[in-house]
Amino acid sequence: MAYCTKCGGNLEQGAIFCTNCGERTSNPEVTNQVETRSENRNLQESNYKNKYNRMKGILISIAVLIVLAVAIYLIYPKLTSKSQHSQHVANQVKKKDKAKKKEKVEETEKVSEKNPTNTQTIPSYINRLEQLKIYDGSKSLSVGSWDITQSDGVINLTANNISLQNLQLIFNLYDSGEISPIRDWAIKVANIADEIAMSKNTSWYIYVGDQCVAQYPHTLSNDDLMYYSGSCGVSIPVLEGNSKDDLAIVIHTMVYGDMSTANEFILPMSNIRKLTQDDIDYLTKDELGIARNEIYARHGYIFKTVKMRNYFLAQSWYSPNVNYNGTLSEIETYNVNLIKAREELLN
Repeated sequence: MAYCTKCGGNLEQGAIFCTNCGERTSNPEVTNQVETRSENRNLQESNYKNKYNRMKGILISIAVLIVLAVAIYLIYPKLTSKSQHSQHVANQVKKKDKAKKKEKVEETEKVSEKNPTNTQTIPSYINRLEQLKIYDGSKSLSVGSWDITQSDGVINLTANNISLQNLQLIFNLYDSGEISPIRDWAIKVANIADEIAMSKNTSWYIYVGDQCVAQYPHTLSNDDLMYYSGSCGVSIPVLEGNSKDDLAIVIHTMVYGDMSTANEFILPMSNIRKLTQDDIDYLTKDELGIARNEIYARHGYIFKTVKMRNYFLAQSWYSPNVNYNGTLSEIETYNVNLIKAREELLN
């Protein structure tokens, strides 16, 4: 029998409230039943939520997979097509490059067949140029290393690395009127240029001289110096020209002579090339004497005989030089001896 804890009245089996005083009972069986029902309800709700969440996750995953599948289905053909197009373009470019290379090789082979001289011969020409020296009587002057290139159908022969000491000595020769050593050297340079140009069936351009230096010929006019000067110094070429007609030593002195005065010489080229017997066989004894002495007269030699002195003073190109000591270039010496030998045969 159960009793009310407040009024002590009898409680019926399973009663929740006392019938006498209305006090809530503390019946453990009832409490346990209530709690059990509550726990069961909560468990059911939890199980339902878990099932719902699982189903929701599955549905979302399925939806994502469907979207990806549709996207791949729509995009993949385009990507494949673009990749195939890119590969096709790349293949076409490679084919064109190969064709161009083949054409260049064939053109080179054709040029080599017509012109046996190729770039392998260039070092031998460079070596010959670098062996050429300007002899001033006591020493030989080098213009340094040479370079040979070809651009726009023109062979370029350049020497732009003259030592400053040699450059000043070359300009000193020019200032003193000793042009012959420079001219002899220049003619040899031009002859090599002719060889290269003929082998390549083209023209040539020669430039020798340092850029932006302090060295310069003192006999040049102020106008010349201003024209060839800059903030870094002067750039007077020792030798420059693109043909024998305009090849000049230090701007103004023509290597192959002044054509305007050529008719005043018996032998206009006797200072720049070796004469042959045919060049002098037709000359009289008097003409041979003048031809021999005009080699000296070009240097300003002051003649002791009245006949020769008066003859050369009448020539527009003759300029007496009291400092000239009678030295001649190799070519000039050869020609003097050749003319002397002919004079002796006519005695």
